[in-house]
Amino acid sequence: MLLDFSSLSKFRTEISALGDPFFHSETSLFIEDIINKKSQYKIFAAFRDEKAAGFLILSTVLDEAEILEVAVSENLRRCGLGSELMEEVFGWCVKNGISQIFLEVRESNFTAQAYYKKYGFVENGLRKNYYRDPAENAVLMSKELF
Repeated sequence: MLLDFSSLSKFRTEISALGDPFFHSETSLFIEDIINKKSQYKIFAAFRDEKAAGFLILSTVLDEAEILEVAVSENLRRCGLGSELMEEVFGWCVKNGISQIFLEVRESNFTAQAYYKKYGFVENGLRKNYYRDPAENAVLMSKELF
């Protein structure tokens, strides 16, 4: 579900706990920017037992979107939460006139690359030394929605 401001405020701690270990505390910064109306990012979340179990942060500009972060609770991976998030994001994007989605992923993260390819993303570039801690290239991927 796309989180509105009140839902985001309610689940901010759970979502930050899921994302911050992977994204070096950037998840918390994205959430604060949204709550303080300093950005127009969208956060989609999947829930299990009334707790945030996964999320996806999306940035949009005109008819394009970029997936900034995706995380699913470690104990719930491979249970369909990632699929639930992707399908919801694709539907929202189409409804809102978004024709293409972009993302970047660590070159060594073969699991994530395979996951994105499963949803029709294709590799279309490389950003040298994009990531830090450790330094690593980013594989650029995109998907046409219509």
